[in-house]
Amino acid sequence: MPEEAWVDFVSGWISGGVSVLACQPIDTVLTRMQANAVIQSVGAGRIPPRPGSTTTANLFRGMVSNFGVTSLWRGSSAMIGAVPVQNALLMTGYGAGKRWSESNGSDESNTLLMGVFIGGCAGGVLQSFVMSPVGIDTLVI
Repeated sequence: MPEEAWVDFVSGWISGGVSVLACQPIDTVLTRMQANAVIQSVGAGRIPPRPGSTTTANLFRGMVSNFGVTSLWRGSSAMIGAVPVQNALLMTGYGAGKRWSESNGSDESNTLLMGVFIGGCAGGVLQSFVMSPVGIDTLVI
């Protein structure tokens, strides 16, 4: 595999891992907000909601004070396993398709757009076939 492909693969892997670690706390708090809304709608009329208990900041503070900082990443192991692989495949396929298009292009004005198009298609197809079983597993579990 050419050196450029390895750079694309490692860059995708690292960016996928960093994105999960950075965004998982937000996803966890928003999921908790949705769950609280469902619980309150089911128990409507029986249990009055506490004032301010459903704001993002209050949920964030409550999770950290009651369960610790690590509770913000609860349930993220599947994402940490899947997203870096997906990003690595997307970036590797995109880079390979773009380099192939640019090396085989004859019209300079159209080469840039065609490279982006072919790179995007190659990355999308590559990650779709590899990541589809992971998506099916998460639906079954």
